Amino acid sequence: FNHGQNCSAGSRIFVQESIWEKFLDQFTEQARAIKVGDPFSPDTYRGPQASKTQFERIMGYITSGKNDGATLHIGGKQIRREGYFIEPTIFTECQPDMKIVREEIFGPIVCIMKFNIEDEVVEQANDTSYGLATSVFTKDIDRAIRVAHALEASAASLSHLARSWCNDAWQINCANQTEISMPFGGFKQSEIGRELSEYALEK
Repeated sequence: FNHGQNCSAGSRIFVQESIWEKFLDQFTEQARAIKVGDPFSPDTYRGPQASKTQFERIMGYITSGKNDGATLHIGGKQIRREGYFIEPTIFTECQPDMKIVREEIFGPIVCIMKFNIEDEVVEQANDTSYGLATSVFTKDIDRAIRVAHALEASAASLSHLARSWCNDAWQINCANQTEISMPFGGFKQSEIGRELSEYALEK
């Protein structure tokens, strides 16, 4: 419904090193299976970018990632058909100072980065001027809640495990599942108030 052009798209993924290879293999398999095409077709998962301007902006991020030394794992090219289509793109070996890590891309690009321990990933995740949405995926609910508390970001959706905190919603073991009864809004440069729930009425 957004072709990757989403304020809460989650373009940075931090994966614990112990499951890095398994995750990357399975994530790559899923990305390669994405059906890109006519957005009005029922079997299409992702359509074209919204405009030529947005297409060129996203391609500029891909060029920047390659020039900065990130590894282009898959994708990175225009799909040759009518419309502004871009292949699902995965970058690895990304560094915190790279443009593709620092900025919001609003396109079908993801940066996948390794971490070892919990404190390390919290520090890396918080090293951004934005803080609109985040997700925590883990089998350990105590860890999920602890990390969610530590992250300087809100969330866009809930699972049955999520709880409200600081007028925001956590995403635990889910992503982009909007719940109208819970507030949605961010921190840092993503802070412009709250949508949804009674907070939207107050706004």
